[in-house]
Amino acid sequence: MRNRILAGLGVAALATVGVAAPANAISDTSADLYVVHAVPGVTVDVYADVTGDPVLEGFEPMDVAGPLDLPAGDYTFTIVPTGTDPQDEANVAIQADVTLEANTSYTAVAQPQEGGELTLGAFVNDISEIPAGQGKITVRHTADAPAVDVRSGDTELAGDLANGEEIVLGPLAADTYADINVVLAGTDTRAIELGDVELPAGTNIFVHAFGPMEDETYSAVIFTIDGLGATPAGVPAGEAGLGQQNNGGLIALGAALLLALAAGAVVVRRQTVGAER
Repeated sequence: MRNRILAGLGVAALATVGVAAPANAISDTSADLYVVHAVPGVTVDVYADVTGDPVLEGFEPMDVAGPLDLPAGDYTFTIVPTGTDPQDEANVAIQADVTLEANTSYTAVAQPQEGGELTLGAFVNDISEIPAGQGKITVRHTADAPAVDVRSGDTELAGDLANGEEIVLGPLAADTYADINVVLAGTDTRAIELGDVELPAGTNIFVHAFGPMEDETYSAVIFTIDGLGATPAGVPAGEAGLGQQNNGGLIALGAALLLALAAGAVVVRRQTVGAER
């Protein structure tokens, strides 16, 4: 399968698992890259050139790699089950021509579309400065699943977040939010009952839907970029109750989606990367 990602939305899987580096190591000649493996059941190798060695080998489902500081430019990447020949088209799971732009942070997500076909999801990360005492939540629908509705009690807050889409909530007051439920779009049956989620100040939480797994449940791959606050951590967040915010619906949506993908999951992988500002 081959897909082309437009310039400015391209990403390259050129990292090693667990690398921690400045979250904003971008420059006038380079871009940042995070890589998320959101395809259940297959360990992969990633090639920048099918005639060379893999740049990422044995990359397992739910792993996160990066960020990697890459030269801006054009790339072609091929993803195959680990140990297989990338020059044999029968082995190619995903192949993509991509463009990385300078001064930009990206996430590449190897993921299924709804229905199971594999693709390379490409997202630009928001690493802009966050006002003191606030944070952001970025939710990406990268699972083989239909759209979802998010509700507070029986009241719909947002609906129809589809596969391949993201929503960025914030800046939001740093606080803990709770008591939200998620249903498949257009239904009234609660699929997930949620607990609490804490949003730290100066942090953007990136949540990627994962699944379904062998038992037909869903999970999430999460990484956080912190150190984005305008002032050091510890600035009072102020009152941030769901009913006290003008953007209360968005806050609840962020909490709901985060927990729907993470708190109700069987397994969640989370990494934190500190930003140099």
